[in-house]
Formats: sequence, structure tokens, C-alpha cells
Amino acid sequence: MKRRFSLVLIIILIIAAAGCVNRPAPPEERPSPRRQTEQPKEDKLAKSGKEAVEENINGYSIKDDLRITETAQEDGSRRISALDRQRSLQMVKKVGSKKMNAVLHEYSTTLPEGINDAVQYTRYSLPFDYFLVTADNGAKVRENPVQDSATVASVGNLDKLSLLQRVESDEFQGSNIWYRVGFWDGNKTGEGYLHSTEGTPRSFRFERMRDAVNDLKQQVAQGPLHFISNYKNQNGPPPQKGDAAVDEHGYRVYHSAPAYFQADTGGDFRYIPDGMLVRILGEAGDLYHVDVPSFDGDFYVPKKYIDADATLSRLNHVVVVDRTHQNQAAFEVAGDTLNLISYTLATTGFPGEYSFETTLGSYKAIEKKDRFEYLKSDSPDVAGYAPFAVRFTGGAYIHGVPVAYEEQDGERVDPGHIEYLHTIGTFPRSNMCVRNYTSHAEFLYNWMDYQSGAVIVIE
Repeated sequence: MKRRFSLVLIIILIIAAAGCVNRPAPPEERPSPRRQTEQPKEDKLAKSGKEAVEENINGYSIKDDLRITETAQEDGSRRISALDRQRSLQMVKKVGSKKMNAVLHEYSTTLPEGINDAVQYTRYSLPFDYFLVTADNGAKVRENPVQDSATVASVGNLDKLSLLQRVESDEFQGSNIWYRVGFWDGNKTGEGYLHSTEGTPRSFRFERMRDAVNDLKQQVAQGPLHFISNYKNQNGPPPQKGDAAVDEHGYRVYHSAPAYFQADTGGDFRYIPDGMLVRILGEAGDLYHVDVPSFDGDFYVPKKYIDADATLSRLNHVVVVDRTHQNQAAFEVAGDTLNLISYTLATTGFPGEYSFETTLGSYKAIEKKDRFEYLKSDSPDVAGYAPFAVRFTGGAYIHGVPVAYEEQDGERVDPGHIEYLHTIGTFPRSNMCVRNYTSHAEFLYNWMDYQSGAVIVIE
């Protein structure tokens, strides 16, 4: 009898270590303040030794993103899309201006000096300047920048169109700013106007990206950089400041090390996240004196959080993620110039009840995984997996569309890869991770030389 009871107990314990699904959240939900205490589930993860399993990587339920995507694809009025880069530039050159508006700006972003066009990933041919529709019920593209003008096309919430001009015209809902947009309806190009209250302009900010990569390139040229190592608090949890899950700068307690302002572990400190690049300036007992380029200052970090043998000694591949515009670009360092290898939309993390934002800074590309599993929120049960992942800080990765496991006859079933989400490139929706279209994540996974690679997050 005792043996049978022990066997049942072991089976129950095994079942408790795996499982499936996410927290529900309506698509219109906006990010809410995070709980100001670190989640208990993370301590369980740190002690479990399950390094292939991460906490829930979805800020919102992936089911909501799939539902939004399905609705957008089923709606026949949303068949128009942004023009590719060349068509957008051609249209900007020929549209001119109309008498009823004053053109304030023309959108004609091109690659700046120092970046070569060497794009290899072309599945989604995007313009460098685009307009994200944010009106809940979609919007009507007008023939002219006045509210009673004829409709030339209808667009849905979170659609993206080519951005041509910012103009000043009739005032509506407190604003006289309109945007001239271009689109492709499947057969031909078209153009018209959307009011500023119906969306927001976005761009690939290549100059800022170039400068960020060049700054890091100069740092590496001065000598190898080290990086903070405390994935899942494997080198010990840092000291806690009250009950806060993050410090005043937004950096998270978990997966971090303390960065002391003085060579005194009893003094004040801020958190410095796993993967962040640093330069060792010297030693002070059990502390390394380090320069932290992302923080523009020097600090003292306990030696156990830095592996003296692990460095970024050369820089070949860099992915720059733009947290503000929700897009990213991949660059190959080629002597004095950079080769643009890909540019695409992305979705970053936000500070929610069970989620954290994607933190700013320069990080080592630490490892690649063809897939990793993630848990339900506040649960030890496995919810699903993310494909083609590049980890760069803590449990944060650049990865493809998350897949939630299904259940059939009591068995966990993999429904297969999902390529596209309509929410990618819109607003932060994940938990720290950077979500990509799956084909692009696979491209990066195959391209990235993580031993000489880095990820930079800007805003």
C-alpha cells in the first residue's frame, strides 16, 4: 500500500511540472501598472533548473493576437496594404501638393551615409516610412484632406500604409494635421488622406540605428567587452530594494546584478541586467570596477556576476530594436560601413501585471535556440513555445510568433509554426521579448553569429 501511495505521489509531482495556455486580455486593453513585487513563479523557475523553459513571454494572451489577426484577414475591406519601398518613393516624387493644404513634410527616408543596401530578407517589402492606423473601428482614406471628402479606400485598425506627406488642412477634432498615404489594393496603387487622430506616423530610424551600432563598434575597438551573467539568478539573486520588481530606471531585479555607485556593497546601487555589455576597468576586492556604456557611467559589480573569460572581442552582427517605433533592423559590420541585412516590424514588451518592458541598452547576443518553451502566467505549467530564438538578456529573446500547445485526447499537441500576427509592429504586447514574423526570426537565427553578435534596444 505504501509503495502504491508513493508511486501516485511521484506521478502527481511529474504532472505538476508541465502543462499549457495564457492569461486572457481583451485586445483593447492598455498596459496596466505591474505588480510591484517580483512574481513568486520566478523563484520556482530559478530553483527548478529547467533552463529550456521560460516564464510566460506574452504580455497579452496570444489567443487575442490570433483573433485580431483572423478578423483582419477575414474583413474584405482591409485588402489594401502599404506599398513597397520603391513604389513609395516613386509616389512621393509625383504626388505634389493640392491647393487645399500646405505640405509640412515629405516622407522620403533613404539609407544614410555609412549604410549599404544589402538586404537579404524580402518576404515583406516595407516602406521606410509608414502610417499605423490606430482608430478602433478603422478609418476611411479620403480623396482630399477634409472630412466630407469622397472615400477612396477603407482601412482597419492596426493596418499599415505607406506614408507620403504630412499636411495642414481643415481642422477636425482639435487638429488640422492630415497624412497623405499610399497603398496597394492588389491590382494598382492608390493614395489619399487620413486625419492625424486616426493613426500615427512611423519610420525606420536608420541614422539613430547607425549611430548606436557605430558607438558599440568603437567600444569593441578599444578592447574586448564583458557582459553581466545572471540568467535566472544562477549566480545569486541581487539585493532587493524594498518590494519593487524594478528600480527607478525601469531595470528589473530578476536576471540582474547590483551595480554599486561606490566600491562598497553596503552602499547605494542600481540594477544592471543580464547580458548588458560592460568594460572592466579594474578590481576592488571582490568587485569589478566597470564602465557601462548603456548607463554612461562607471560602477562596481560583484565579480561573481561577470565571467572574465566570456567576452565580445569582435563585432560582426548587430540587431537594433526600436522600442518607440516597434521595428528593427539587422546589420553586418563591414569595415567602416554597415550592411543592412534586413529591416522589419517588431513587437516589444510592456510593463503589465505579469510582464515587463524590453529594456534599453547594448547586450551580448548570448545564445540561440531553435525553440524554447514558456509557462502559463503564475504557474509551473507549460503553455507553448517560441521558435527561432536569439537570447540577449535574461529570459528575453528575439523570436518568432509564439505557439500555444493544443490538447487532444489528453495529450499535448504542437499545432505547428504560425507565420504572421497583425499585431506585430503596432504596440508593445509581449513580456520583455521581441516578437518577429516567424520567417524573419528563422532568417535571423540562421544568420546571426552570436559569438560576435549584439542586440541594441533604442527608443
